[in-house]
Amino acid sequence: MPRETLTRPDGPVVISEKTLTALAAIRRLKLLVQLHGKVVIAASNYESCRAALGDGQSPAPPVVIPSGEQFAVAPNHDWLLVAQDQPEQVLPARVDFPQNATASEAATLRLALAIPASLVLLDGPVKERAKLSFIKSEGTLSMLVTAYREGFLNAVEPMVKALEKLGHADVLPPRESLEALWKALGKMEDE
Repeated sequence: MPRETLTRPDGPVVISEKTLTALAAIRRLKLLVQLHGKVVIAASNYESCRAALGDGQSPAPPVVIPSGEQFAVAPNHDWLLVAQDQPEQVLPARVDFPQNATASEAATLRLALAIPASLVLLDGPVKERAKLSFIKSEGTLSMLVTAYREGFLNAVEPMVKALEKLGHADVLPPRESLEALWKALGKMEDE
């Protein structure tokens, strides 16, 4: 009997701290809006991302979620909704904290399961474990490829090089996987 996914097609998109800061580093936060409209982040992860979401001089303002509300809109980023962390949400064994996920990743996954989300934007080994746990997830590179295919980016390789240069190579797959991607994208362009 096939297992049902733990995400729901009509739910919001939930983003992790690592994915959000990587996109902010290469100045491609607008891709989130273009591809997903609004996205949701756990309050603890938003707090950790405030510097990346700031104006370069100061961090983004803190967010207070009003009592009785599920979300609050992040100041200066009306596409980003901040939600209370869901520490009581049980995680599947493959992604349980602390052995399989960092505190930040666990907060992202707990929120995604509690809402439930339609998609989790998540990077690193935990993304693959989330998929094995029937949680629909994509990483930064998948987003960049989708944005390229939909005409929001002119090329993917410069974005990957920028991620590497800016210290966000941890959101990228191994070099051999990138080489295979460049070949596949090259074939797409030739058709």
